[in-house]
Amino acid sequence: MKSKPAYLTLLLALLHGMAGITILVISSWFIAISAIAPVGFNYVIPAVVIRALALLRIASGYASMWVGHNDLLARIAGVRLRVFRQLENSKITDKAFTTEALAQHTEELASRWIAWIAPLSNITFIFTNLCVVAVWFNLPSTSFLITLFAIWLVAVVVQGLGALNIAKRVTKENKAFRQQSADFLNCSAIWHLNKAMNHMPKEEGRHVINSAPSAHSVWQQQTAQKDKAQRANWWFQGAAFSTVVLVMSGVFSSPSEMSYMPIAIVVPMILLAAPDWAGAAFHSISKFAQHKQSVKALKKLKTTPIQVIENTELQHSLTLFDFAAKNRRLPLVSATFPSSGIVSVSGPSGCGKSSLLQSIAGVLPSTGIKEVDGMRIPDGLIKNWRYVEQEPIVLSGSVSSNLDPAGMGIPVDDMTNLLAQLGLEALMPLSIWIGKAGRALSGGERKRLALARAILSHANVLLVDEPFEGLDVATQHKVCEVLNRYAANHLILVASHVTPSTLNVSSTLSLDEGSVGNLSKGQRLNMVT
Repeated sequence: MKSKPAYLTLLLALLHGMAGITILVISSWFIAISAIAPVGFNYVIPAVVIRALALLRIASGYASMWVGHNDLLARIAGVRLRVFRQLENSKITDKAFTTEALAQHTEELASRWIAWIAPLSNITFIFTNLCVVAVWFNLPSTSFLITLFAIWLVAVVVQGLGALNIAKRVTKENKAFRQQSADFLNCSAIWHLNKAMNHMPKEEGRHVINSAPSAHSVWQQQTAQKDKAQRANWWFQGAAFSTVVLVMSGVFSSPSEMSYMPIAIVVPMILLAAPDWAGAAFHSISKFAQHKQSVKALKKLKTTPIQVIENTELQHSLTLFDFAAKNRRLPLVSATFPSSGIVSVSGPSGCGKSSLLQSIAGVLPSTGIKEVDGMRIPDGLIKNWRYVEQEPIVLSGSVSSNLDPAGMGIPVDDMTNLLAQLGLEALMPLSIWIGKAGRALSGGERKRLALARAILSHANVLLVDEPFEGLDVATQHKVCEVLNRYAANHLILVASHVTPSTLNVSSTLSLDEGSVGNLSKGQRLNMVT
């Protein structure tokens, strides 16, 4: 990834900081000299210089933010693509490592330039050069400025070591909370037993389901991180104000330093303002600590390989015989699907519609026989078949990065045209940020975005789960038109409780027979037209 925007951000941040310090120095000198200036002193030139520096500071500040955030967006995309490549053909085995965790860690990695490299470099550069200039020009009270610089360095190092320890605990508590949440939600089917078990005698082996997990410990550690940075800032602020008092009292100053020339006010003013421009380092060092933990977490990411079936082109037919998702009490399906058209998979809730679609795509392991054009396909994830989930995942990123998460270079016109066809004009332009930190999407928008993502990948077979749920009639018709066009050359299996009249269904697979948990072994369901 090119680092030019990052370096430009750093230079603009340095320019912004130097302009601010220069304004402080010239303004303090200007105020002091105005009190003793003789008649005829030219007040215009210092005033013009201060205004010019103020304009430069404003311009460089906004430019730094603009370039920095554009660089951040590009880096997030790059970091996530690298993570996706690492996860290709693999499955995350750690339940606590959710999509949210991946998003958080990748953002920490991508934001390092604007989060801590630029601020820390900026402050260190300014502080160092102030001390050098003060020594070079032998400014009064230079020794106090150097002393404060040394105090700042020590405080940053000490606070940084503490921040690393807290960041480690935050990561640990976050992981534990996610694991507890996953376990708790997995027990949702037996929550109703909790009350009954509470009334059982202990001797009968009463076992109470754990209460809902709490994020209190996570918040405690995060608050501790902020408090530590704030305390370091207060200590530094106290040290800065103490040096100002010592300078003005003249207790440790030599007679030569007890100068009443206007230039003597420069160092005290810098010391007085130091907490404002140098105190930000303590929060930046906390970001550095979080970055280090994210690097470690991604390096320790545990995955297991997934059996991947290379691109499988469907020319004539897809045949299932005694087919079902593995290790689930679901009906065995025997059916033959054409190479194109829309097949509706119907049935009551819990009859296995989603499991069937996932097992056909290879997302879930399966039993039975699956054949494409008469050739048996082994169990595994089929690369160019797409399952569009009922609750799609939306990445914290731009619309374009959500439509092209693998960075395949999908044309912008293809993206915008398809979004318009699906009634998603509100998500344009494609640079709009959506997901956790951006615009929140409704359930219907998430479904249509996921459908667009699958279609743009040119999937040979689409398996769509509840695409019409939560959509009004007009939007349902738009989705039907898109599916009808795509089905002219592709096979689409749609599992839905709602089948709009405008959807061109060529055949129906009904899962109405029997019910989950009350199936006889070997029960089969056949497709009807």
